[in-house]
Order: sequence, then C-alpha cells, then structure tokens
Amino acid sequence: MHVIAATAVYRYLITGGWLTNHYRLNDPNIVNLALAIFEPIAVMSVIAFWIWRTASLRRLISILFVIQILIGAGFLLFFLFFALTWHPKMM
Repeated sequence: MHVIAATAVYRYLITGGWLTNHYRLNDPNIVNLALAIFEPIAVMSVIAFWIWRTASLRRLISILFVIQILIGAGFLLFFLFFALTWHPKMM
C-alpha cells in the first residue's frame, strides 16, 4: 500500500512539475515539498521493514499508513471541491 501510494503521489508531483519548483516558506505549494520529503521516508520504512521486521518499524509503518490515508483523503477532498465549484465560462 505504501509503495503504491508513494508512486501515485510522485507521479503527480513529476507530471505537475512540482519537483523542479523553487519553494519558499510562504508559498502555498510547500505542501508538495512536504509530500516529496514524506513519500521516500514511507517507502524506505517499508523496505527496512521487509529486511528487519522489528516492532518499531511495524509501528512506524502503521503511523505512516494513517498519514498516507489522510493525504489521499486531502487529494480527494480537493478534487471534489474543485469539481463541485467549477463553472465553465462561455466566451
């Protein structure tokens, strides 16, 4: 689940050009920078769990899973908000 979610988020970041952007702390796109930092941590924790299988890594993966669910829900809410409030303009 972590690897699939991380792949989807990174695909979104790459296709949107967000990884080549220069971020500032007052920039609203800083959320994309946080995602670009968070997703490799999630994937590396899954790989580490595959190798060592400790209880602390299991707990970390559980926490990261909840965070990824919240990220996915945020994307879904943003898309639904956009879809419900968008009005095409006639020329």
